Amino acid sequence: MLLALSAACGAQTQTGSAPPPSASDLPSESTSPSEPELPGEGAKLVTKVDAAKLPEGYPRKVWTEGDGSRLGVTAQEGGCSRASVEIGEQSTDKVVLTLVETSPATEQMCTMDIRYPVFTVNLNAPLAERPVILDYQQRKV
Repeated sequence: MLLALSAACGAQTQTGSAPPPSASDLPSESTSPSEPELPGEGAKLVTKVDAAKLPEGYPRKVWTEGDGSRLGVTAQEGGCSRASVEIGEQSTDKVVLTLVETSPATEQMCTMDIRYPVFTVNLNAPLAERPVILDYQQRKV
Protein backbone atom coordinates (compact mmCIF):
# COMPACT_ATOMS: atom_id res chain seq x y z
CA MET A 1 0.00 0.00 0.00
CA LEU A 2 2.84 2.39 0.85
CA LEU A 3 4.39 1.73 -2.54
CA ALA A 4 1.12 2.56 -4.29
CA LEU A 5 0.84 5.88 -2.40
CA SER A 6 4.39 6.95 -3.19
CA ALA A 7 3.93 6.02 -6.83
CA ALA A 8 0.72 8.06 -6.98
CA CYS A 9 2.44 11.07 -5.36
CA GLY A 10 5.30 10.96 -7.82
CA ALA A 11 3.03 10.98 -10.87
CA GLN A 12 1.16 14.27 -10.49
CA THR A 13 0.45 15.17 -14.11
CA GLN A 14 -2.74 16.60 -15.49
CA THR A 15 -4.08 15.62 -18.85
CA GLY A 16 -4.13 18.60 -21.16
CA SER A 17 -1.84 20.70 -19.01
CA ALA A 18 0.71 22.91 -20.73
CA PRO A 19 4.37 21.87 -20.73
CA PRO A 20 6.64 23.74 -18.32
CA PRO A 21 7.86 27.09 -19.67
CA SER A 22 11.19 27.17 -21.44
CA ALA A 23 13.98 29.43 -20.21
CA SER A 24 13.10 32.03 -22.87
CA ASP A 25 9.50 32.20 -21.55
CA LEU A 26 10.56 32.98 -18.01
CA PRO A 27 11.00 36.59 -16.86
CA SER A 28 14.61 37.68 -16.95
CA GLU A 29 16.42 38.32 -13.70
CA SER A 30 17.17 41.87 -12.64
CA THR A 31 20.32 43.38 -14.01
CA SER A 32 23.59 42.65 -12.32
CA PRO A 33 24.83 45.35 -9.95
CA SER A 34 27.98 45.67 -12.03
CA GLU A 35 26.08 46.73 -15.17
CA PRO A 36 25.98 50.50 -15.67
CA GLU A 37 22.19 50.92 -15.42
CA LEU A 38 21.66 54.10 -13.44
CA PRO A 39 18.67 55.24 -11.39
CA GLY A 40 16.82 58.31 -12.52
CA GLU A 41 17.18 60.57 -15.49
CA GLY A 42 20.30 62.72 -15.61
CA ALA A 43 22.44 60.36 -13.50
CA LYS A 44 26.02 60.16 -14.76
CA LEU A 45 28.36 57.22 -14.22
CA VAL A 46 31.56 58.10 -12.34
CA THR A 47 34.56 56.65 -14.19
CA LYS A 48 37.31 57.62 -11.73
CA VAL A 49 36.62 55.02 -9.02
CA ASP A 50 39.23 53.27 -6.87
CA ALA A 51 37.53 50.11 -5.56
CA ALA A 52 40.69 48.17 -4.60
CA LYS A 53 39.57 47.82 -0.94
CA LEU A 54 36.21 46.23 -1.78
CA PRO A 55 35.77 42.46 -1.50
CA GLU A 56 35.79 40.46 -4.73
CA GLY A 57 32.40 40.48 -6.42
CA TYR A 58 31.21 43.59 -4.56
CA PRO A 59 29.38 46.18 -6.72
CA ARG A 60 31.55 49.03 -7.95
CA LYS A 61 28.90 51.32 -9.45
CA VAL A 62 29.08 55.02 -8.52
CA TRP A 63 27.19 57.90 -10.15
CA THR A 64 26.35 61.55 -9.69
CA GLU A 65 22.92 63.12 -9.75
CA GLY A 66 21.81 66.69 -10.37
CA ASP A 67 24.67 69.17 -10.45
CA GLY A 68 27.14 66.50 -9.29
CA SER A 69 26.90 67.23 -5.57
CA ARG A 70 24.74 64.15 -4.96
CA LEU A 71 26.67 60.88 -5.17
CA GLY A 72 25.02 57.47 -5.56
CA VAL A 73 26.52 54.06 -4.86
CA THR A 74 25.32 50.46 -4.92
CA ALA A 75 26.24 48.41 -1.84
CA GLN A 76 25.83 44.74 -0.96
CA GLU A 77 24.21 43.06 2.04
CA GLY A 78 22.81 39.66 2.76
CA GLY A 79 21.07 37.58 5.38
CA CYS A 80 21.18 39.41 8.70
CA SER A 81 23.75 41.98 7.56
CA ARG A 82 22.80 45.54 6.66
CA ALA A 83 24.70 47.93 4.43
CA SER A 84 25.25 51.64 4.97
CA VAL A 85 27.46 54.35 3.49
CA GLU A 86 29.52 57.01 5.24
CA ILE A 87 31.44 59.91 3.75
CA GLY A 88 34.99 59.34 4.96
CA GLU A 89 36.67 62.36 3.39
CA GLN A 90 35.89 65.23 1.04
CA SER A 91 38.84 67.24 -0.19
CA THR A 92 39.70 69.13 -3.36
CA ASP A 93 41.62 66.01 -4.49
CA LYS A 94 39.19 63.15 -3.77
CA VAL A 95 36.03 61.83 -2.13
CA VAL A 96 36.22 58.73 0.08
CA LEU A 97 33.07 56.68 0.71
CA THR A 98 33.12 53.92 3.31
CA LEU A 99 30.73 51.07 2.56
CA VAL A 100 29.85 49.46 5.89
CA GLU A 101 28.39 45.97 6.33
CA THR A 102 26.93 45.60 9.82
CA SER A 103 25.96 42.19 11.14
CA PRO A 104 24.73 40.90 14.52
CA ALA A 105 27.41 40.26 17.14
CA THR A 106 25.68 37.04 18.23
CA GLU A 107 25.20 33.98 16.04
CA GLN A 108 21.66 33.61 14.71
CA MET A 109 19.70 32.04 11.87
CA CYS A 110 19.77 34.25 8.78
CA THR A 111 18.47 33.96 5.25
CA MET A 112 20.92 33.13 2.46
CA ASP A 113 20.13 36.03 0.14
CA ILE A 114 22.15 38.88 -1.32
CA ARG A 115 20.66 42.33 -1.77
CA TYR A 116 22.04 45.40 -3.54
CA PRO A 117 20.71 48.52 -1.80
CA VAL A 118 21.29 51.90 -3.40
CA PHE A 119 22.48 54.84 -1.29
CA THR A 120 22.98 58.51 -2.03
CA VAL A 121 25.02 61.07 -0.10
CA ASN A 122 25.26 64.82 -0.44
CA LEU A 123 28.69 66.30 -1.07
CA ASN A 124 29.81 69.77 0.00
CA ALA A 125 30.58 70.60 -3.65
CA PRO A 126 30.00 68.91 -7.03
CA LEU A 127 32.27 65.93 -7.65
CA ALA A 128 33.65 67.38 -10.92
CA GLU A 129 36.90 65.54 -11.82
CA ARG A 130 37.69 64.22 -8.35
CA PRO A 131 38.12 60.45 -8.04
CA VAL A 132 35.93 58.44 -5.67
CA ILE A 133 37.71 56.01 -3.37
CA LEU A 134 35.53 53.19 -2.02
CA ASP A 135 36.57 51.84 1.37
CA TYR A 136 34.98 48.83 3.10
CA GLN A 137 34.38 47.94 6.76
CA GLN A 138 32.63 45.07 8.52
CA ARG A 139 31.10 45.82 11.91
CA LYS A 140 29.33 43.76 14.55
CA VAL A 141 26.54 45.20 16.69
